Amino acid sequence: MTHVTYSSGETSARLSPCWLTYLGSIHGVLNAAKLTDLSYSEMAGMTGMAFHFIIHKNCDVASPTVYDWVGRHMNALERIGVLSEVYHYEPWAKTYEAARARAEVHIKQSIDRGIGVIAWAIDMGEFGIIYGYDDEDGVYLVDGVEKFMRPLGSDPMLYDNLAKKFPPAPFLHYQIPIASVDYDRKQVYRDSLQFYVDEMEKDAHLPSDFQTGFKAYDNWIQSLTEGTYQAFGLRYMVSVYSELKTCAASYTRKLAETWQECNGIREVADRFEALSGIYRVIEQEVLEQTYSDNQHLGKPVSKSQAEQLIPLVERAKALEVETVQLVKQALAHS
Repeated sequence: MTHVTYSSGETSARLSPCWLTYLGSIHGVLNAAKLTDLSYSEMAGMTGMAFHFIIHKNCDVASPTVYDWVGRHMNALERIGVLSEVYHYEPWAKTYEAARARAEVHIKQSIDRGIGVIAWAIDMGEFGIIYGYDDEDGVYLVDGVEKFMRPLGSDPMLYDNLAKKFPPAPFLHYQIPIASVDYDRKQVYRDSLQFYVDEMEKDAHLPSDFQTGFKAYDNWIQSLTEGTYQAFGLRYMVSVYSELKTCAASYTRKLAETWQECNGIREVADRFEALSGIYRVIEQEVLEQTYSDNQHLGKPVSKSQAEQLIPLVERAKALEVETVQLVKQALAHS
């Protein structure tokens, strides 16, 4: 394989404050490259990521990350008029190492165009941003979740470590935005709300130990009832989904203020705000977690806390059932 020689380059892309790191990564990259000017909650809603809801039968920490990365990530940016290229190779593929070597060319070319790269396994098993590179030291300049954990933030990553910073899932997955085009915002609003309905009503998820939507709530309730939940995973997914429900509330409230043709959207926004309130109680009052602090992740979840969560999760599910019906009605009359 031909090696292309570069020197160094850097963009202004940085990871936005987040718990769902794919969302924080695309927001940081796209806004820095001026491919969008969407707020965090608008991007969450319009891409559909605000309606992301997957739970393992034992609340495994992988819950928010087990989905079709290639399809979902391509579609997320496509929704907001951004053409992108997604590269995905897993370690058992014969071409995995060749793909890792080739990635250096793709990533540097994007950075030289002034566009950062969204990538898996930046710092650890999370998405993050490659915003620059330095050939002299043989490193990518990266921004990942370490920025939220220590003053110096993320260490530069050796070219040879791309995709391998998280040994349990050493997937080569990176996404390069290319260009933006005009799009029909109101059609995106419709599509995003229909996506919410489809996700909540989904019959099955692969692998089958994970479920989406209403069935994800069933997994959650059963694990709390039977005591089979993993405390670390439970706390992590609550942080992720509390953030996303807040985004959904903010997004639909904005639609209620600006999308006059959609009858019933105010009622939808009201329900999402109530749902966000339930998640705040789950997160802050029962599990005693805060949005900006990750120190809670290593704490146990007591039987008493689990018992307190059950009626709250049941109430959240019931509210989502009601919200889905309201969204269907709103879409039918928009």
